[in-house]
Amino acid sequence: MPRSTSSDRLGRWDDEDWNRPHKKPKYSQENPFSKMSVTEDEADSSIINIPESNRWIVTRSLGKSSQYSVYLAECTVDGDEEDLPLEMVIKSTEMLKADLLENEERFLSHLKSPFVVSFYGYETTLEKNEKTTFERKVIYNTIHEYCQGGSIANHIKRHNGNIPKDDVRQFACDILVGLKYIHGEKIIHCDIKPKNILLACEDPRFSSSDRFMAKISGFGKAIEKGSVEYGDGLGHHRGSVRYLSPEELRGDMVLDYGSDVWAYGCLVLEMLTGERVWEEYGKLGWEGMVSLIGESDAVPRIPDYLSETAKDFLSKCLERDPAKRWSVDSLLEHQYLKWIDEEEEEEEEGEEFEEGEDEDVYYGIGDAQVEEYEANLEIAEAFQEEEEAYEDEEEEQEEQEEIELDEDYPKADSEDDDI
Repeated sequence: MPRSTSSDRLGRWDDEDWNRPHKKPKYSQENPFSKMSVTEDEADSSIINIPESNRWIVTRSLGKSSQYSVYLAECTVDGDEEDLPLEMVIKSTEMLKADLLENEERFLSHLKSPFVVSFYGYETTLEKNEKTTFERKVIYNTIHEYCQGGSIANHIKRHNGNIPKDDVRQFACDILVGLKYIHGEKIIHCDIKPKNILLACEDPRFSSSDRFMAKISGFGKAIEKGSVEYGDGLGHHRGSVRYLSPEELRGDMVLDYGSDVWAYGCLVLEMLTGERVWEEYGKLGWEGMVSLIGESDAVPRIPDYLSETAKDFLSKCLERDPAKRWSVDSLLEHQYLKWIDEEEEEEEEGEEFEEGEDEDVYYGIGDAQVEEYEANLEIAEAFQEEEEAYEDEEEEQEEQEEIELDEDYPKADSEDDDI
């Protein structure tokens, strides 16, 4: 099967088409929360704080972090006067606690790339509180692209840690192209990790497609080189400890793009192995992580069972010395992103041979019998698809019976110690 190279990913999008919003239908005024149940512990914190707007209506909760709540919403505006998609993600928090979302808005408002989650602006609303009309809090809401495939972290769980090798390579390429664009804008992301990489359908017309492209999100801790906040680049500790680079944890070197490359290497390693980086050392607190990553000579364990090109690619990302660590441009030229390994190529050849044998099952049968055989196959496939669709619908209904944290979107990890 032919694979896209890094240069293909850079050249396959037209500027006018990649971020075109979907057509917006009229929305029913039925209360979407009549179909949702909330546990007693969540009732006060979830329902009261659901944001309201005349441009969109919340349909369900996607989860909550320590800084903000995340919702799925649908557009309620007819026509093309509003540049909003049919479905969108709303991140909401009290205005007094909106530092992360305001920082993210500052960057996403001018970033335009198919490999960065699209941003549709922000809106301030009043807290939904039926108990009192006085002292209603001002809520800050940012509007983002909805990525149907969820996060890389959730994708790893769905595949039980066994994401197909070609998919890993493609996601790795997508993220790297996104980083190239971000770094070209003098932005250091500072929080690259599986939960901040979301998966969107490659063709937005087919939301049920299992062909995804990876997009970078989570710019709440990003920083611009040369800005007043960046200063001389020293002393910055930003991100999730598990994915911080050695020099960033020590704080003795200038924060630079190489920190994103280190975190990217950790991310690719997790996609390839299905295991969290540094997991072999057990649960470590802040001091343990600082000692392990910042002060020792340790690097994340790269398993021997990976291909030689994959191991070499990871070693270039996870070089402790930032002066020797490869840049994004160099990584884009690495063989891992350009060619299929010999062992994988042999597996594919075997699969193609088996498929060829299947195609000859009715060799020599009359045309009428062939047509009948193919018609029966189509009926069987249609029945199977209908059965699967029914099962998926039942699973979705079960999932909506309880509003709990959806792993598809970022949340605070106590052991990650976000800083």
